[in-house]
Amino acid sequence: MDFRYLQHARRGICVAIAVALWSPLGIAAQPSSPGGSDAGAPASGSTPPEDASGAGAGPQSSPASASSAPTDLGTVIVTANKRSERLQDVPMAVSALQGLQLERESAVNFADYATRVPGLNVISSGQGRTQLVLRGITSGSGQPNSTVGTYIDDVPFGSSTVYAAGSVLTPDIDPADLERVEVLRGPQGTLYGSNTLGGLVKFVTTPPDATRAYGRLRAGVSSVEDGGTGSDVHAMFNVPLAADKLALRINAYERHDPGYVDNVLTGKHDVNRAKVSGTRAQLLWTPSDTVSLRLSALAQNLGSDGAGLVDGGVDVDALTLQPIHGDLQQVRSPGTGQFRLKYRLYDASLNADFGGAKLFSSTSYGTLDMNSNADITAAYGPLLNPLFGLPNGGYSLVNPMTLDKFTQELRLQSPETQTVEWRAGVFYTREKTTAHQNILSFDASTGEPIALPTLADLSMGPAIFTEWAAYGDVTWHATSRFSVLVGARYSSDRTTYAQTGDGLILGPTQFTIRGSDNPTTYLLNPSFRFSDDLMVYGRIASGFRPGGPNVGVPPGLGAPLTFGPDKLVSYELGLKATTMQRRMTFDVSAFYIDWSQIQLTVVSGGIGFMGNGGKASSQGVEAAWQYAPVRGLLLSANASWTDAKLDADTPPGLFGYKGDRLPYVPKWNASVGVDYDFPLASGWSGFVGAGYRYVGERKTDFVAAPGPRRDVPDYDGIDLRAGVNFGNWTVKAYVKNLTNERGITSLGSETTDPHASPFAAVYVMPRTVGLSASVDF
Repeated sequence: MDFRYLQHARRGICVAIAVALWSPLGIAAQPSSPGGSDAGAPASGSTPPEDASGAGAGPQSSPASASSAPTDLGTVIVTANKRSERLQDVPMAVSALQGLQLERESAVNFADYATRVPGLNVISSGQGRTQLVLRGITSGSGQPNSTVGTYIDDVPFGSSTVYAAGSVLTPDIDPADLERVEVLRGPQGTLYGSNTLGGLVKFVTTPPDATRAYGRLRAGVSSVEDGGTGSDVHAMFNVPLAADKLALRINAYERHDPGYVDNVLTGKHDVNRAKVSGTRAQLLWTPSDTVSLRLSALAQNLGSDGAGLVDGGVDVDALTLQPIHGDLQQVRSPGTGQFRLKYRLYDASLNADFGGAKLFSSTSYGTLDMNSNADITAAYGPLLNPLFGLPNGGYSLVNPMTLDKFTQELRLQSPETQTVEWRAGVFYTREKTTAHQNILSFDASTGEPIALPTLADLSMGPAIFTEWAAYGDVTWHATSRFSVLVGARYSSDRTTYAQTGDGLILGPTQFTIRGSDNPTTYLLNPSFRFSDDLMVYGRIASGFRPGGPNVGVPPGLGAPLTFGPDKLVSYELGLKATTMQRRMTFDVSAFYIDWSQIQLTVVSGGIGFMGNGGKASSQGVEAAWQYAPVRGLLLSANASWTDAKLDADTPPGLFGYKGDRLPYVPKWNASVGVDYDFPLASGWSGFVGAGYRYVGERKTDFVAAPGPRRDVPDYDGIDLRAGVNFGNWTVKAYVKNLTNERGITSLGSETTDPHASPFAAVYVMPRTVGLSASVDF
């Protein structure tokens, strides 16, 4: 089939789908059969035939036939507010992406499902390197510290500091066997602490089930247009060890994600292919109805020979953004581009209900181990080759890094039925980071080493960050309809950073710097329920990121030795509604965010360092909608408009001006989707689905030299899926990026001149066709 005509027809397809989605609103509601007690997640795209609560009991992989599918949207239970409650009752903007639907869509990472969440955007520079952005809160792809927190169940994961590349090494956990992914939009500094200025992403795993044994196996293959082939294998086993008391659940997977970028210098094809493998094991003990203990361990490994903005990017012209060497082609030195990343997380969670209060304890230990070898020949070759008299010298930056993080949280809270509901907790974390940077020299054609004086040999760390925090909130249920939540959190942060190094570029350095800060966050959250299915709420919330000692700036150079925390305050109004006999949900929120003392990477005397400066604001509107008009059919749509810009010039050393848009924040994001389940012959059923996504035009990073920033073009995509079920078997086929769009997810110069060619452009995956089969037992 020739897909090229779809490039010209995609706008018409979008309009047609939108008309199809909204046309049922003009039709009188038809009676539905009883079932379900709440509306589904407005942005979740939850699987129509399943109860979206995802209790985790028994196999849930095979979509039910249309004859058994409920006619309403079911009940979605979330833990966004650190208690289990209906999504409809949470007085803030939350999206819940159900694990069953992510599986149906063959979603394996953030890039596959980010557009399903209003206000969520990704800046991806390759496999394993993705920055999450919520509500426009980002200073660009070079931002060293995350503005979006990441939790796995009740455990914070990933770095809280600038020393471990926390903004780009976001834990992108394979969603296989996840119950759901919750996305909390807006600052979460009071309940979840630092690094949640824009919001929080929470992976909720499926708990073990002590009532019966079952399992699941799945295997698939895929092929990328103008690229390679991929494969994946997943296995899950749930085993009761003591009836109704003790159970073990193990999930293991291995993916070979296909590549699609060729290196014309070395002749290697599909250099950005990747291997992802992992295991998640959980042991749940429930000795009584009031006590439970869950032990869990997670491991995920990622390896690629072409990850990162430079190594996995396509060489394009700085002005036209057209490929220099050909479509999906790059020039990189031999022996460069390797990227390895390992995550480990171990957690013990205890819940105890004493009647008058509930106690929760979470103890965790996590590690991150990264090793990369990036080609920097385009940046340093023009400077160093004439100095050393080399005709074709090549250079790479080798950067191993380790992170160890321990956390402990204790929380005590009252029953939810009290008129005055309260909660109090304490939190502690200790994070240790070590990193090393070394510039290697070699022949750019052959990769053979060249002996040169030490260019740069830098040991960064250990950087030791500790935080103590105390938080609490009180909810006054003034009436059965009106409630007010007031909360606050006080944190005490301490950081010690040591650095030693030598080389022609940096010179000898050896120093230790200490920093501290004591931020306070707060929350005011009134809500009013007109009925169980219609609520309005207001939210005033604050958030922060910790400061600390500067990296790479020895005393005596005039640069600040430390930088302070940045802070923001968000003002939000929202509405959540369930209507048409619980077959339709709609939520909308409007927000304004004031961001001050922004942490920025600036340059002085050729040395980059962290500083605080400037102000920014972000305002926008987000909306999401779901509708189940008939049995087996689910329609969904969401859209967001975000206006994020500087309110003051950036500090000297960075050229951003009042009124400039924040980097990589599109004004418009949208997606629509449709899923339909239907009966076939006896014992058989089928399902089909389609999705359309749109990401608006964006601006590139603020630059360290005068000149215009680049416009990153908008892009869209269409995904299709279809499958059949027979007994415990499911066979599925899918197409991602049907129109083979070349959407750019990050863009930057490969040279020391931020305006000069070549630029490296990272594209979304080209058209991908896949097939998978699974069986439950």
